[in-house]
Amino acid sequence: MEASGIILAGGCSSRMGTDKSLMVYERQTLIERTVNELRKVVNEIVIASNNTSKYSIPGVVEVPDLYPGMGPLAGIHAGLKRVKHQYAFVIGCDMPLFKAELAKYLLEICPGYDVVVPQIDGYGEPLCAVYSKGCIEPIENCLKAGLRTVIMFYPQVRVLTVGRDEIERIGNPEELFYNLNTPEDYWSLMMRQNTDGSLEDNRKC
Repeated sequence: MEASGIILAGGCSSRMGTDKSLMVYERQTLIERTVNELRKVVNEIVIASNNTSKYSIPGVVEVPDLYPGMGPLAGIHAGLKRVKHQYAFVIGCDMPLFKAELAKYLLEICPGYDVVVPQIDGYGEPLCAVYSKGCIEPIENCLKAGLRTVIMFYPQVRVLTVGRDEIERIGNPEELFYNLNTPEDYWSLMMRQNTDGSLEDNRKC
């Protein structure tokens, strides 16, 4: 199935203190790494950003939020409005251990649903999930009402949750969904790179 990829890169990185998308891991910026992983699975990639020429990555389109200041939900909305395929895998730019196999699996099981979202031990991962263009109108309704929490529109669409057992066939959920919010998170990531150990091990150091 042909599908699109949407990378969310419009955050202000206030807790990190620097632009997360341009931080380096394994000799690539996080935005480059995410693009390269997604290219293994999808036919087009859109970056939802507050700047339409920030990255200038060949073959990648950058789009601004149509509802500025409304967080990741506005980025998902802008991306879905721009992509050409019915389904898009959406991911934040700050998930350096994401694997293309995860996107491939979620896209394979998405027919018949508008949202396919991992749910690990009761916690959803809405910024690493599949969304269909059928979500555009419900998302718009939320944004117009000033509601910015991503999952607020879920009751209006067909949602499939994917549990830990299925995700573990692809990899360790604690690593697949690891995201960078603070300098300490980045330190743990770099320690993992230097020691080739798990994130859990590094946090015990």
